[in-house]
Amino acid sequence: MHSTWEKINSFQSMSEYKRFVIYIEKQVEKQYAVEIEACQNYKKNEIYGGRWFKDLEAKETWRLVEPDFPFRGRWEKVDN
Repeated sequence: MHSTWEKINSFQSMSEYKRFVIYIEKQVEKQYAVEIEACQNYKKNEIYGGRWFKDLEAKETWRLVEPDFPFRGRWEKVDN
């Protein structure tokens, strides 16, 4: 069992982002989540792209958007 995911509006540093990538990839390894194909048309807050993950326990889809200065990245639930 894993804890519920929480939104991250921005990463404070690239090292924080990289630690989060390790965390989410371990969630996939442990089969708590799967990486899925991202919808190319999804642009919440006018932000495109990112890697998408499905939380298998909560049945929610989330996306991870890499920082690209000045944008600091994001981890957020995907709206259906």
